[in-house]
Amino acid sequence: MKKVRISAPTVEEALQKAKERFDLREGEYEYTIIDKGSKGIFGLFSKDAEIEINFNSNYFTRKLEEFLLNALSAGGDVVVKVSCSGRRFLVELDGSDLGRLIGKHGKTLAALQHVAMIYLNRMSDTKLSVSVDAGQYKKRRKKNLEAIVKQAIQRAKLTKGKVMLDPMFAFERRMVHEIVKRHKNVKSYSVGVEPYRKVVIEYSANGKNEEEDN
Repeated sequence: MKKVRISAPTVEEALQKAKERFDLREGEYEYTIIDKGSKGIFGLFSKDAEIEINFNSNYFTRKLEEFLLNALSAGGDVVVKVSCSGRRFLVELDGSDLGRLIGKHGKTLAALQHVAMIYLNRMSDTKLSVSVDAGQYKKRRKKNLEAIVKQAIQRAKLTKGKVMLDPMFAFERRMVHEIVKRHKNVKSYSVGVEPYRKVVIEYSANGKNEEEDN
């Protein structure tokens, strides 16, 4: 996920330098010795040691959890649980006021997810994804979306035309695309710009989706 090279007079000093610079803890990295360095002769021709630090998912999991706890601390007691599967980080929020964490139509969750994604990817060499949920809101939202999409699919097939859904967040549009994929003779794609971007469900002989939302 991230690799850096650090130089210092000795390997031990290089490792300590990396820990202090990046706030690394045991179990959050592995390192490879590139060059052990040399003291030279009478202080001449000395050469620094060089190591390569490889940050693992434990580092990003902790940093993301700390970031979100700090961001949400002003709003009361919040529990943040972060898990990782490959390059995808899943965040579960809990607290005394889930409604505040979720926001109207999930707006607060969407904003937190966007900020968390930016934060994590600024630290990483590779693209990482973040999904933020609270009180299984997304699971409940998906169930509601399935009912809405099912009706839209029926209308599109009946009229052999297209049905445009209401504006949605990116994570909701992805849910719609996944649902549509399970049905024949329909396709889905997104139109418009944020925050008014919408999904269109259209009758299609091959039913191939034209666009996925990032």
